[in-house]
Amino acid sequence: MRRPTRPGKPERRLSWCARCRAGTHRPRSARSRGDIKRVARRVVVLGGGPAGDVAALRAAQLGAEVTLVERAHLGGTCLNWGCIPTKSLLAGADLLRKMRHAADFGIDIPEPKIDFTRMMARKEEIVVKQRNGVEAACKRKHVTVVRGEGTIEGDAVVVAGARHEFDVCIAAVGTEPSALPGIDMTHPNVLTSNGVLRLAALPRDMLILGGGVIGCEYASLFAALGTKVTIVEVLPRILAPLDQRAADYFQQFLRKDGVEIMTTRRLDAILDYGKDGAPLRARLDDGTTLAADKLLISIGRTPQTRGIGLEQAGAEIDERGNIIVDDHLRTGNPKMYAVGDCIGGLQLAHKASAEGGRAAENALGHDVAPMDWTVVPSCIYTHPEIAMVGLNADAAKTGGFEVRAGQARFLGSGKALAEGEPDGYANIVADAKTDRILGATIIGIHAVEMIHEIAVAMSDGLTMDELGSIIHAHPTVSEMVMDAAQQGERVAPYLS
Repeated sequence: MRRPTRPGKPERRLSWCARCRAGTHRPRSARSRGDIKRVARRVVVLGGGPAGDVAALRAAQLGAEVTLVERAHLGGTCLNWGCIPTKSLLAGADLLRKMRHAADFGIDIPEPKIDFTRMMARKEEIVVKQRNGVEAACKRKHVTVVRGEGTIEGDAVVVAGARHEFDVCIAAVGTEPSALPGIDMTHPNVLTSNGVLRLAALPRDMLILGGGVIGCEYASLFAALGTKVTIVEVLPRILAPLDQRAADYFQQFLRKDGVEIMTTRRLDAILDYGKDGAPLRARLDDGTTLAADKLLISIGRTPQTRGIGLEQAGAEIDERGNIIVDDHLRTGNPKMYAVGDCIGGLQLAHKASAEGGRAAENALGHDVAPMDWTVVPSCIYTHPEIAMVGLNADAAKTGGFEVRAGQARFLGSGKALAEGEPDGYANIVADAKTDRILGATIIGIHAVEMIHEIAVAMSDGLTMDELGSIIHAHPTVSEMVMDAAQQGERVAPYLS
């Protein structure tokens, strides 16, 4: 799968990563086992999410006899409780926003009515269609799918008393929504990100505990649908992965949608869980009392690594519950690999899938190589959209780089204006000494599609000057990438 770099271009596994230099990458086993090349005929994959599915399918492509153990539906959190169902609902919210601004385009329509039941049904139809696709792929590749809870015992995964022997086991057990101690997580008015997707009716009010990616996506969704939303965040600002400027910029759009944001606050107690239609009442650590139909606990996710025999099998687990792996995705047991959210780092389906494919190839001795985490895009599906890759300006400076940045505002994009979405910007960060691109943050319409151009540029070692020299079609929102790069080089005709 590896390709040679272009003549004169640096190797893809770049040494300039500020997180590597600062020693802030997630912990991995320090032991070096060398390149293990083995042909494993029996591969058992524990967990059928994006990491496990890809690991199983790739291993089958390479000729292994593959068993995939999954206790629930194939597709994992992403397909069933995360990426796919939420994007279906967010697409409905985006359509609703456009309809409410139809008059700006010269189209008069009555105020749209929300059929929440139909929205939820459409979401489920899309999930089932995608899930069926995964099931069909497993059948085509002759992957044996075993349903049930799997535990590791020796060189086998045991499900309902049946032993499934392996030459290699790939653990892809994922994560689950974190619970909050002292809170009745089973109460119908207390929701996790899973429970939100089971709602039968649209809440009038929602209190969201946690201003991270999941909390902000749900805030954006429900605010568009007319729910009064309040976010309570323990940190000084929401969306901690963003640089300060980007977080502040995005926050104004949530507030414009009517979302109340309370930072540096903690939940102190639930005064009343509510019943017979009465709202839940919560008290914060500063004494503020809040009432809402539903409380969404969105404080992160916990690895599902305990009690399934991993440690007994020789895998090491850190204090957060993450399985420790080396850069080849091997655990402390030479027969076991681990991939996906359960090994820590960015909890992203596409990262997990890439790890699944890499682990399968390494385990089977095919194109053995370390996993490259240098270029991994992250997307936040709020309104406006947010996308990031590599380092933002704050992280680059912390990592010791002398930073050069270029920015282009969407207000200068004819295409963004034509679509009625002038808010946002593209910001590209480069090393001032070498001009090589370190990362980018894009906020605005189509941001989650545009970010991949920056990822490709980083992967190929392009400079800001080279990126700005690539002719972009006009009119497109993607021109903002070219404009930002040119602005960074101080040669943008309209911006510099």
